[in-house]
Amino acid sequence: MADEFKGGVPAMTMDWKTWGIEAGSSVDEAVIALVQQHLGVNLPPLYLDLVSYADEASPEWSTFDYGGQQTCISEFFKFTAQAEPYSLLWYATGQRVAGLAPGLIPIARDAGDQLVCLNTTGAAITVALFAPDSGHTYPVAADFQQFVEQWRP
Repeated sequence: MADEFKGGVPAMTMDWKTWGIEAGSSVDEAVIALVQQHLGVNLPPLYLDLVSYADEASPEWSTFDYGGQQTCISEFFKFTAQAEPYSLLWYATGQRVAGLAPGLIPIARDAGDQLVCLNTTGAAITVALFAPDSGHTYPVAADFQQFVEQWRP
């Protein structure tokens, strides 16, 4: 991982190939600015690095623990300035998911349709897993970097 300067703001970068993620994204700084403005939050720099490298990423290695169980990421949601179906803004705006608490921004899902979310309700943005079937939210990581660093095959 390396720190770089992007537009005068420190940005985190990572070698996403480590987790079997293939490059392919049309996300640029303008799209990022529009999405963040719409959400009213500055998203974690490492998450922005991921969507800039591979929008709708499907990591080969992404198993992580939550609430005494484990799951893995099926796919990250499309990062676009429009609330297209199944995009980040589509999930984050309106009441697309029953029981989803305010401040939870779904960014990905697992194969069982549980939602990996950025939790923006505290002083720092953490990562949580929301289970729509039970309505339960599980803490996963203190930040997005810690979340990525716990992925395994």
